[in-house]
Amino acid sequence: MNTKRSRLLGIGGVFFLCVASYGLQGCKKEPPSSGAEKSVLEREIQKGHREIGLALYEKGKSLEAIEEFKKAIADNTADVAVYYNLASAYYDEEMVHDAIGMYTKVIEMAPDHAEAHYNLGLILIDEGSCDEGIRELRKVLEIDPRHENAAYSLGDAYYDCEKIDDAIETWKTLLKDNPEDSILHYNLGVAYREKGQLDPAISELEKALEGNPNDRHIQQLLKQLTTKKKKAVKSSGKGKNMKKVEEKKNK
Repeated sequence: MNTKRSRLLGIGGVFFLCVASYGLQGCKKEPPSSGAEKSVLEREIQKGHREIGLALYEKGKSLEAIEEFKKAIADNTADVAVYYNLASAYYDEEMVHDAIGMYTKVIEMAPDHAEAHYNLGLILIDEGSCDEGIRELRKVLEIDPRHENAAYSLGDAYYDCEKIDDAIETWKTLLKDNPEDSILHYNLGVAYREKGQLDPAISELEKALEGNPNDRHIQQLLKQLTTKKKKAVKSSGKGKNMKKVEEKKNK
């Protein structure tokens, strides 16, 4: 009873304000919805789980999108886009194994889906599956030789997987089209350092520094390697001098 009474009082109160404000005219009625507004509303209602999931994912609502994508799969309205975005949503939510399975599904449906191969490759590398990850990145370049991100990532993958020579060759190839790329020069400098090749390492770091003269990290690494080289030369010189002294004593 109290609830009903309060509702009626509320409605009555609104009517009183309308009369007081507008006289005998009473409350002004809102104009009816236009045909355009109705059509938009109808389209929203008619949207399926596929469209809703894609819209949610675009807004960054991964968990909600996942549920809609699952429903789209259940009612057989899912296409490659649904599976691809579902895989990406899984990865965004750190559901790595689900993401791997879904990217694999995308590739089964569309073997030349470059981005599915690319994302799967990156995940596999992060998970320590080097050979499988590298294979996926190389597949991307077979599908799209101009896929720059895949080429750069392949070099990084080789390096992370301790395939230093392959990393060097990949970065050197990329430098042919981007000779002033300071990142590539830096990567090569680090790779040559790993192989104990100080001269090419220093040379590449100097080129990297030309592109980023204020980069303290490059400066410090270049200084370390230059100092190391000087010490090595000095140590080597001492050895020769000692040998000469020994030869003189023997005479």
